[in-house]
Amino acid sequence: MEKMKKMDQSKVNPAEEQESGKISETWAQETIEDLDDFIESQGVYIRQ
Repeated sequence: MEKMKKMDQSKVNPAEEQESGKISETWAQETIEDLDDFIESQGVYIRQ
C-alpha cells in the first residue's frame, strides 16, 4: 500500500491538470497503462 501512496503523491492532481488545460487527449489509455504497470509490479499478471 505504501508504494501506491507514494505513486499517488508523485502524480499531479488530475483536477489541477484539467484547470490548466494540459490534460492529454489520451489520458484514459495512459491511466490504464499506469495501472497495468503498477499491478504487474505487485506480481499480478492480467491476460489481455
